[in-house]
Amino acid sequence: MDTHALPQQVIDNLAKKIERRPTRDELEQHHVLPKTNVAPALQAKQLELERSLLEDRLEHMLENRHTREELAERNVLKATSVAPALQAKQVELERNRLHDTLDTKLENRPTREQLVEEHIIQ
Repeated sequence: MDTHALPQQVIDNLAKKIERRPTRDELEQHHVLPKTNVAPALQAKQLELERSLLEDRLEHMLENRHTREELAERNVLKATSVAPALQAKQVELERNRLHDTLDTKLENRPTREQLVEEHIIQ
């Protein structure tokens, strides 16, 4: 390549970028390049085997995952017959109902004077 055809500023910029370019090890650590501890002729086979192992692990995990009923028993999922799109509203409605019940009970709670009159406390 004829460097006289390029302006000096472009050449300087390229030189700076080449100096700051990460090493192959850094690129491997950041998973930009695959680790090459295997001969290039075997890299495709290694990738295929890794993918196969991952598929097998995933299949095994899916086969052994807990059922919806087991998750409901463990309180991971709410045991409900409501459609999933309405479950958030159901939880909100239940919380509001509980809030109203507690408010009613607190409003009807006897005062200290009433408890003293009825000899419940002194």
